[in-house]
Amino acid sequence: MVCRQLDYYSINIQCTDNDLFNLETHIGIFCLWLHSDISFKLCGEPNMEKIILLLLSLVLIVGCTQQCPTCSCPTYNCPTVTIIDNDYVSVDFIDVGQGDATLIKYKDTEMLIDCGDNSRGPEVADFLKEKGVTYLEYLMITHPDSDHLGGCDDVLRRIPTHTVITNGESKDTVSYREVMSEIDRETLIVASAGNEWNIGPATLKVLSSNTNSDDSNQNSIVSKLSFNDNDILLTADCDNDCERGLLDKDIEAEILRVAHHGSKYATGIDLLEKVNASVAIISVGDNSYGHPTPETLDRITQEGIALYRTDRDGTISIRIDDDSYQVE
Repeated sequence: MVCRQLDYYSINIQCTDNDLFNLETHIGIFCLWLHSDISFKLCGEPNMEKIILLLLSLVLIVGCTQQCPTCSCPTYNCPTVTIIDNDYVSVDFIDVGQGDATLIKYKDTEMLIDCGDNSRGPEVADFLKEKGVTYLEYLMITHPDSDHLGGCDDVLRRIPTHTVITNGESKDTVSYREVMSEIDRETLIVASAGNEWNIGPATLKVLSSNTNSDDSNQNSIVSKLSFNDNDILLTADCDNDCERGLLDKDIEAEILRVAHHGSKYATGIDLLEKVNASVAIISVGDNSYGHPTPETLDRITQEGIALYRTDRDGTISIRIDDDSYQVE
């Protein structure tokens, strides 16, 4: 019997008599070890080719008239491998100039909140495609002002969408009619306070919706995104009466999306103290309203909150892990 050893490793196998055979032979088994230069891994996921070759090595049978020698090989210890946990939620505050567009994403589940104005729709759709969004689970339109709703018709045309969420308010504008004309096969939902939607392990809860105000901003959908111990308060254009209505709700959050592009009528001291955020984000661009106003910026600074602005920082991305978040 010959014990064949390739390179410098072999498998330790002992041959024994087999009572099922009446022949004066013993079963000899070649020892085979795959060299690491062959493109197989010693540790990790099962490799079908490796399994097949190992099985083949065990059925190479030759006859022998004496006991087969023992083929030995050293023990190989697989190194400890650290598994990286990619379980996180990402939130992108997209730079759409003077407007709003926010993408919430967990693996293959996404929600887009607002789409910027009419001219920004193609950019928003392109951004989603760059992020690997091929099917949008939710599109939320916080209220029908054109700088929030205007680009949504482009998004609906280019990206299949399952559910469209609105505050139920209509508006006699070209932008509104164009967007509503694109909603046909999508499920249309009118949001109410208390509604919740899941984006993977994260939950988006509606805190306020249409209050039947004559001012569309006061009817904005205000929501809170929660993932474990981290929260983001998303305020749309909620100011004045809408903001006062939030003060008796659960609005504490680590991150505040500042309402109405930094208008002086929003983000008062009472709200800032109740939210108690560490980070504030303003979505804003060139405008004739003076946004963000010095008054609002002063209040944010007074509370010691780190401030990010899309007009200066571009698209602002936040990654929320199990117990922490990062602003990028």
